[in-house]
Amino acid sequence: MENNTTQQVIDPLYLKTENEILQNYINAELSKNNFDLKKESLSHLEKKKMTATLISAPINLILIIVFQVFHYSKFGLLLLIVLNFILWKKFTKADLSTFFIKEIKSRPDEKFSDVIAPQLYDRCKNARLLRALIYCGFTFLIPAVLFFKPHVFYEDYQNEKYVRFYTEGLTGGESLVIPDEVDGKKVVGLRGDVFNSTSLVSVTLPDAIDTIRGHAFEDCENLERINLPANLKYIGGYAFANCTKLGKIVFPKNLKFIGGYAFSWCKNMTAGRLPDEMDSIGGYAFEFCKSLTRINIPQNLSEIRGGCFSETGLVEVEIPASVTRIGGDAFYNCNKLQKLTFAEQSNLQRIGGHAFQCTQLTEVLIPPSVTEIGSSAFRDCKRLKTAAVSATCNVNERAFKNSPTTITKY
Repeated sequence: MENNTTQQVIDPLYLKTENEILQNYINAELSKNNFDLKKESLSHLEKKKMTATLISAPINLILIIVFQVFHYSKFGLLLLIVLNFILWKKFTKADLSTFFIKEIKSRPDEKFSDVIAPQLYDRCKNARLLRALIYCGFTFLIPAVLFFKPHVFYEDYQNEKYVRFYTEGLTGGESLVIPDEVDGKKVVGLRGDVFNSTSLVSVTLPDAIDTIRGHAFEDCENLERINLPANLKYIGGYAFANCTKLGKIVFPKNLKFIGGYAFSWCKNMTAGRLPDEMDSIGGYAFEFCKSLTRINIPQNLSEIRGGCFSETGLVEVEIPASVTRIGGDAFYNCNKLQKLTFAEQSNLQRIGGHAFQCTQLTEVLIPPSVTEIGSSAFRDCKRLKTAAVSATCNVNERAFKNSPTTITKY
């Protein structure tokens, strides 16, 4: 009973917060001046909000263009746009009531009417809808128009053309045909990263192309078919790395160079003959190509670099006479490899560590030119019963570790 009496004595006004009390007076003052809080605002507030919008919205467009051109992570793009949206809302959420509350608190000795009334001469329409349209236009509408279809961008190279950028579209992004000429100039090369991480399934390149730079098709996990141009001489590092659906590759006869990791993790790839004139294959170039059961080593190659054919499905390998060095891990864990032969008159001098750690290898005759066999070079070769080695060869004491191998000297 006493509690009820107390509640009736207290004026409801005193149960409100300071801001709620001020809000009531502000609403009353605005109502006297026929000011509609929903439809009207003050010019200087709207200018600040519009400025924030005209900065924030184009940033979204720039981010989308950059991420499309360079094929960065779509998750990363989404995260940046969300962060930009949060900042935009922060700078445009200030309403008129909040503004007047701050003004009144900063001028406590003045009447409410003296604080509020002069500000209302600066009244204007609330541009909330316009700001939303601008923001959405830059974030959704313009990008949809720009990237409705895929685009290929070219750059001049001497008197010819290179493919410089590629942007995916909302439609038609599975197959691509690069023309022989653009603006009357032959297309002769692909720049690095140009198709990286795109959803392309099939690509047709003109025969005039002689260079495919590094990372050009890396992580194109849907890529199934591509022709290597007849005039192609250079394939850069990681050019086709992790193209997990890539099928048969036919190497052109003019090809001279394959960079490191160029076809690594192309687990469904099979390959035609490598040209004998090729003089360089980079380290780990065919690593984890599990479907690669046969491939020739070019007759002009002087070195099989580290990891070059590691973890592949190779069954048989012949090392040509031109090879002087086999790097570490060159055929590591090729557990289908059964037959290893060396050409007559071999110039091979060194076999690196773990080079032939292959469980199915059965017999090896090391050429007399070999002067060094590295640690674990034939480790875990469970079926390797015998190995013939020159009497002058320096065989590491761990070269045949865990292998039941009888080494004969000749």
